[in-house]
Amino acid sequence: MTDSPAVRVVVIDDHEMILQSVVRLLTADPKIAVVGTALTASAGLEIVSMELPDVVVIDYHLPDMDAPEAIKVLLEIHPLVKVVTFSGSERPGALYASVRAGSNAWVRKTRAIQELRNAILSVAAGEMYANEEMEAQPKLDQLIVHYQPVVALADGRIVGFEALVRWQHPERGLLFPEAFLPYAEDTGFVEEIDRWVRGEAIGQLAKWQPQFPMEPPLWMSVNLSASDIANPDLFKSITLVIDESGVRSTDVVVEVTESVLLDDSAGTADFLLRLKALGIGLALDDFGTAFSSISYLRRFPFDRLKLDMSFTAELPHSSRSMLLIEEICHMAESMKMKGIAEGIERQDQFDALSAAGWEYGQGYLFSRPLAAHGCEALFAKASLLPAIETQDAM
Repeated sequence: MTDSPAVRVVVIDDHEMILQSVVRLLTADPKIAVVGTALTASAGLEIVSMELPDVVVIDYHLPDMDAPEAIKVLLEIHPLVKVVTFSGSERPGALYASVRAGSNAWVRKTRAIQELRNAILSVAAGEMYANEEMEAQPKLDQLIVHYQPVVALADGRIVGFEALVRWQHPERGLLFPEAFLPYAEDTGFVEEIDRWVRGEAIGQLAKWQPQFPMEPPLWMSVNLSASDIANPDLFKSITLVIDESGVRSTDVVVEVTESVLLDDSAGTADFLLRLKALGIGLALDDFGTAFSSISYLRRFPFDRLKLDMSFTAELPHSSRSMLLIEEICHMAESMKMKGIAEGIERQDQFDALSAAGWEYGQGYLFSRPLAAHGCEALFAKASLLPAIETQDAM
């Protein structure tokens, strides 16, 4: 029985001492053969072009080429080569940008060299390799969109939906956003997730509007993150998906939280104004949770205000919350904004909000977020208000 040949590796790093240290440690492993090294991406690509290795270990910070671009060029030359990104970067989006470019594994320099070894051997053997960071990233084909209806509190009619992402994890089952979006924010992957959700949700609206005609037409709201707002291509991305779907821009609502507006930048205001000029609805989500809530209504062109569920949770027993929701409702009305109360779970909360003048609401009292087919069953109901349905049945 003969031993299998060592995995042939080229190491590319922009720091000579780190390069030498990594090579020395890898060379000491009988299962790994370092056949080339380079301090720049271009030199590394030259080495690879001369002698095809099994794995290329490439540093994320390169002096002459950005790592994702280097990976793309490398795989165009040698599509069968496996790539391990080796990085000391905490740069948001570094992991995802590298994996999107074609990297098979991601290892931080701060981790033990043992992890790099395992990554090299795993990807060379064609096996999946994922450390805890990569395991926290869903693949786009594992994502699904659930939709929560927004109803008119006067009669319980569905007037719109909010699109909410879920991860159908192959082992852990259905995961809610808090289980993966915070990490996706750190890596920059949230932009890709949001782009995918927009496409799915607006495409679903295009199917539902002719299937369930109403006046005014059904609308769909999608959420934007702080990473989204910072992306210069966001405006084009939103308008493109609307144009391709065929829905009216006036039937699409973009929701942003107060945390997205904390920097109060001129760029954010300009972006929202451009959306507004197209007729796209703008909703300030989680209103009341930040210090400058009211100032945002003055500075940005919102036409919808979504009351944070923390207010709803205290109803109807908190007299202070009752006073506040009445004042917020009156303020929204005076500014010609649609007021939407979130987190309505009980009949007494619904009664308190209705008495305070709130026109729209969403929450478990009406429906949990559902997959598209579940939402379609809701349209068969004349009203999503249990009390109204009971009265009708008498």
